[in-house]
Amino acid sequence: MSHSSPGPEFREAEFIQFLVELLRRSGYQNAQPEAAVGGNKRVDIVVDSPDEIFLIEVKRSSPQTERRVRESVAQLKHYSSLASNEAYAGRPQKLVLAIPGNLTMSTIGALSREGITVWDGAWIAEKAVAVGLAADAARFLSEEHFASSPEDQLPGMAERLAQLAPGRPAWSAYQRLCREIAEFLFCPPLRSAIWESANEAEINKRDFILPNYATEGFWKFLRDEYRAHYVVVDAKNYRDGIEKEQVLQIANYLSRHGTGLFALIMTRNEAKQSALYTMREQWILHNKMIVVLHDRDIMQMLTDKSFGNDPAELVRQKIEDFRLGI
Repeated sequence: MSHSSPGPEFREAEFIQFLVELLRRSGYQNAQPEAAVGGNKRVDIVVDSPDEIFLIEVKRSSPQTERRVRESVAQLKHYSSLASNEAYAGRPQKLVLAIPGNLTMSTIGALSREGITVWDGAWIAEKAVAVGLAADAARFLSEEHFASSPEDQLPGMAERLAQLAPGRPAWSAYQRLCREIAEFLFCPPLRSAIWESANEAEINKRDFILPNYATEGFWKFLRDEYRAHYVVVDAKNYRDGIEKEQVLQIANYLSRHGTGLFALIMTRNEAKQSALYTMREQWILHNKMIVVLHDRDIMQMLTDKSFGNDPAELVRQKIEDFRLGI
């Protein structure tokens, strides 16, 4: 089973209080919420254990975009610096990011290289079951976290994507795989893909389109606010990041009276600066919202899906980052 919503609804303060209780039940009696570390800053949770200080930053929504991961790293390192100079000078530290969702192994590895440990939904569920707090944890975690082996639900799509070489020889294979992945991630609530649709003049041809008749949730919001009546998807198996030309190409497919004004570009690497500038231009001048999903994004969404979380959360975060960056 997978959720069509972003997951259980709760306030971050409730999640913090649950984690404090989980830590105390696990033997960390000195777990304290909203603890001061210096400079008038407070960390979500501090554990003052005999061996080290745990500085724990709690996120209601798992940071899935590169920007949000970077911000989480900077935030924890800032707290660490303050604690080292003031409240906990001379004490060894352990920096922790606590989230109800799950990140890819590559993102967890990147955080680890920055000295940050991730306590994710799977970790929290295991600890909660061990100390008799499973029912409480279920308020914050999807039910898949309590399955014996949720990772077994991952399809072979992630491995096939990793093994598929970028470049023209695998262009058709990549298009087919992208369609399969998009349908797995987003259908329902979206409808199955219309393959290689073209407009009446046979000029503007799209790789595939996902009709959007959602009556609630995030996809209805996209349809209402971004005219995403049809989600246009273009697959680009380029070795390098896409550039201006590829953004203009898909922008030409979008029209208020045709498919709508929302599109996804699925590609292998992050978009180049010229593409990002053109995406901004298309939004500001023409109300066309174009979101780029590269391999790491797709791996994250597949991870979300396997644990019963909404893979569209990453799309939401990308749009928020884009809008707030203007």
